[in-house]
Amino acid sequence: MPETNGEKSVFTEIVKPPIKPIKDETTEKYLDSLKELGIDLPVINTAPKRTSTEEFDKANCGNWYMPDKYYQINVLQWLLDKCQNDEEKMRVQIEYDLFEKKKFIRVLQFLIYFVDTLRENNMVWGVGRGSSVASFCLFLIGVHKINPLLYNLDITEFLR
Repeated sequence: MPETNGEKSVFTEIVKPPIKPIKDETTEKYLDSLKELGIDLPVINTAPKRTSTEEFDKANCGNWYMPDKYYQINVLQWLLDKCQNDEEKMRVQIEYDLFEKKKFIRVLQFLIYFVDTLRENNMVWGVGRGSSVASFCLFLIGVHKINPLLYNLDITEFLR
């Protein structure tokens, strides 16, 4: 880990895994081979203990690592402001209610941030694939380029 002049890095603040020594035959053979070849690589003497997927999710569920301004976005209003007629507004409200039931509003905030970041960096992403193109909200955010209202796509194909 790079020197931080006594300051704690973001990494050490976020991840504090339990450490256990690496002691196995493969590692010892690898280190001996490095010495024989005269290669002076840094050696990691400890490895983090792996947690279960459930423990990882529980510990990191609220960590979306996006700027605060995106946490503050009122997603429903943001989406409604992009609508051009009543049909679009009704579809946004229906989809928003489904996203809210599934507790996916934070996902929508993150997707707004993600698409903004892609645009700011002139990155290219796909036009859309799979059932996500049935979501008008994702279309408005810019995740895909398929307007599901033009093709009468049912949102329940995406949010089951």
